[in-house]
Order: sequence, then C-alpha cells, then structure tokens
Amino acid sequence: MRSDFFDIPLSCFSQDKKEQGNCWLNLLVSGEKLEIFFPSDKRLGNCLECSFFQKLSSRFAGRRNADRIAEESLKILLGQVKTFDNYLERINQDLNKKLEELSLLKKVSDALLKSKELDKTLRIILTGVTAGEVFGFNRAFIFLVNPKTQTLEGRMGLGPKDQEEAFKIWSYIKKEKVTFEQMLENVIYSEEQENELTFKVKGLTFSLEEKENILIKAILEKKSFNITEEGVSNLQPDEVLRLLDPKGFLLVPIFSENKAIGILAVDNLITGNKILEDDQVGLETFANQAASQIENIVLQEELKHKIKELELASRILRENQNYLLQAERWVDIGKLATTVAHEIKTPLVTMGGYARRALRKAEEGKLVPHELEIIVKETERLESITSEILDYSKATKLNYEKKDLNQLIKDAIEVFRGKLRYNGIWLKTKFSLEPSILNFDPKRIEQVLFNLIENAIDAMPEGGTLTIRTKRNEDFAIFEVEDTGSGISEENLQKLYIPFFTTKPKGSGLGLPVCKKIIADHQGYIEVKSEVDKGSKFTVYLPL
Repeated sequence: MRSDFFDIPLSCFSQDKKEQGNCWLNLLVSGEKLEIFFPSDKRLGNCLECSFFQKLSSRFAGRRNADRIAEESLKILLGQVKTFDNYLERINQDLNKKLEELSLLKKVSDALLKSKELDKTLRIILTGVTAGEVFGFNRAFIFLVNPKTQTLEGRMGLGPKDQEEAFKIWSYIKKEKVTFEQMLENVIYSEEQENELTFKVKGLTFSLEEKENILIKAILEKKSFNITEEGVSNLQPDEVLRLLDPKGFLLVPIFSENKAIGILAVDNLITGNKILEDDQVGLETFANQAASQIENIVLQEELKHKIKELELASRILRENQNYLLQAERWVDIGKLATTVAHEIKTPLVTMGGYARRALRKAEEGKLVPHELEIIVKETERLESITSEILDYSKATKLNYEKKDLNQLIKDAIEVFRGKLRYNGIWLKTKFSLEPSILNFDPKRIEQVLFNLIENAIDAMPEGGTLTIRTKRNEDFAIFEVEDTGSGISEENLQKLYIPFFTTKPKGSGLGLPVCKKIIADHQGYIEVKSEVDKGSKFTVYLPL
C-alpha cells in the first residue's frame, strides 16, 4: 500500500506538508520499521482525533493494518504511562524532600527563638546543617564579619575530627535513636564544651581586603562556591585549605538583606560524599533564614555588653569617688574645697537668676513653671554635692581575704572580653606558673584592675594589643597592664595621681589616685612607664 493511500488532513500534527511524510501511520502501512520514527505524547494525542488514524484503526484499511496500529498504539501508551509514572515518582520525591527541608526550617526556627546567646544560636545552626536526617554534611563551620575591625573571624565548628570519632558519634545516635528535636533541645538547655573544630576555626581571622581569599570572595561577590578537588589547588589562603576537606567543600555567604553576616562552610571529609547542586540550593535557603536571627542575637549581645560597660563604669566611678573622698579626706581637703566651691557656684548662680526672674513674674501674676523646674533641678544637684561632702568623713576598712591573685585577674578579664573584641583589641596574657596566694581585699584590687583596663581601652580607640602579666619575686606578687595606645606625655605623668586631674573629655580624674591609695593601703606601690604614640605599662606590687 502506498504511503499516500489516504488523504492526511493538515490538522493532524503539523501544518507543514513536508512533515506529513513522517507520520508513523504512513510508515506503518508502508511496511517500514517504526524505530525510525516514534511519536511523542503530543503527537499521539493528536492521532486519536485524526480521521486518518480513525479510518485505519476501524479496519477500513484491512484487519492486519488495524491490528498493527492497535498493538503499536498500546505499546506507545504503556510506554508513556510508565514515563509519566516515573515522572510522578520524581515529583513525589522532590516534594517529600522539600517538606523535610520546610520541617527542618520550622524546627530550627523554633529552636532559634528560644536561644538568647550567640554561641547557642550558632550551634543550633550547625546542628541543623550536620544532622543526618536533614542536610547530613559531615562537618560545618561558621565565620562572622566583625564590622568594627573589618575582618572575617572564625567563630564555631561542629563535626567529628576523624573516622574513629565519627563512628562513635553516629553509632550512638543510631543506637539510641536520637532525634533531631532532641539534638536541638540538648543545645538549648545544656552547656557545651568547646570542641576541637571550634578551637581550630577560632584561630582564623582574615581582613575583608583580602580579595583573593576564597572566603572573602564569597562575601564580596555574594555568591556560593562549590569547590571540587580539581579547583582546590588554585585557592587561597592555605589556612582555609588546611581546615576544610581538600577533596571538596561548599561555601555559602550569609546575608541579612544587603548586610554581610558571615560564611557557612561545609564538607564531607569523613564519608567523601560529593556535594550536589541540590545540597547547595537547600543550604542557601537555610542560610538566608538563619541570617536574620544571627544578626538579631549579635545586636542583642552588643547591647548587653554596652549595658554592662555602663553599669561597670557607673560602679567604678561611684566607688572611686567614695573611696577617694574617704581616704584622702585630710590630705586633699584644700583641693577638694576648691573643686566643691566651683561645683556649688554654678548651680547657685543659675538658681539665683531664675529665682529673681520668677519673683518679678510672681509680682506680675505670671509665674512660669519651666523656670521653677530649673530651680528644683539645680537644688537637687546641690543636694548631691553636699551628700558627697558628708560621705567624705566616713572611714574605709579593707576586708582582707587569702586568695589567688592569678585567679582574680582571670575572672576580671572575662568581664572585658566582649568590649575588647568590639573595640578591635587583641588580648595577650601571661600568668606566673606558681599561684600567687596572698592576703588582700579582692573587691579593692578588682577595682584597681578594672580602672587600669578601662584606661588601656580608652587609650586605644583604633584598636591595639592589651597585655596582662603576673609574676612574683621574693617580696611581692606583681601584675602588669600594658597597652599599645596613645601613651602619656612626660608633663602629664607628673599629674597622674593628682585628684580631679584628667585628659579625658568625660573623665572624673579620680581613677588613678584611687588606685594608688588602694595599693598603698595594702602596703604596696604602683609604677608607670609610658611613651607617646607607643603605649603605657602600669606595674602593681603587692606584698606577699
């Protein structure tokens, strides 16, 4: 039978007459192999409405042709059903994966809302990234941007350090059937010890100016990098390559709107599993959601540090004022009288002017409440000054306790860690090997240390290094507070211990005189060495 035995309508599957010769029915009735042309689902759908197909399948063209058409149509339909079934299965798998990801995000979001500390927040995020039932990366690290110092700092890592530790952890989770929710609860409500990965990553700090650094590049380009083994050799810096799996890792920048928060780095060092594109997409979604929470916690912690600093400054100022007024009440009575006279004169002048004006207006029947409020405020100020003068006569007694000076200094340093980091100041410590056990008033010695550290921070507005050392000789326990700040001129060195002398815009001029008096009451002394633009070192000697 010729291939043009029937008139094929143009509406069959193509308006192009050249394609009509490719109709599978023509090929079939001509005796040619159908492997040459296989109809698509779209074309087969058109065939069911085609008059040419209907004529052939109704046996008008012969029983043999009709049977062949029915047989081949069934094969095609079954093939398409199988293809469609596979397609639905893939869609179902994708939907289940998306549901798992959404469930993870919900669980992590709930956990993050319970967290009020930055370290716990970061650990919750890393737990989500490394949990086997979710993303399942072997290891994960977080780097955060420090906007003040313009650096990227390693903050936390999570995951096994080697095959042996991985086997122990994963076997325990499987045996005890630990769920993801239980992992999150454990992070929120328990105290975690710093692990080896965190210890390693905390030692890494990179300037945001290092544009060839792959971590910085991810931030500057706002782009993730899925690094394979072939691309590792060309990367910088070496510190990152030593930290992450040399066979491949994934870097995802963390942004809150357009603000750079940090970098999330993951690898599969233990299993060697390849990081796929779907893994990258899922982690990017996760990082975007975590970004705002990290930013909020960072801002909250900064606010807490500011409040603590204000409270500390307020306490130190009150203690300094009270202690100096009590301890130096006879020696500095003349200087104090001059200062008090000046302080009292100002509010008295103000009160006198407003009182006379208020009197005139009272006679006119036009009293102004605002002017009376000023008189009241200035009166309260006078009351405050006179109260300090009355406190001046109170005696001060040292409360001696036998304590380790090294431990007291270590505890005091912890108060300042946040402030030092925020101000871009590196802290170095070197403590004597043997304990310095001696009798002293811990509250007063802490007051001295706080004053010296605060002064050191104020001397380094652009950042620098603060070094605190302890040592001892036969007679004294010694501690040093040294900075790399602005230094003190020779002229001002002679005035350091004069009450009310200060070079600070908001200083009271009481800090160092109080320190000197406290140490003198302990039968010790203070030495200071300073060089302008190079820094200062205060050395305190306390008798053993």
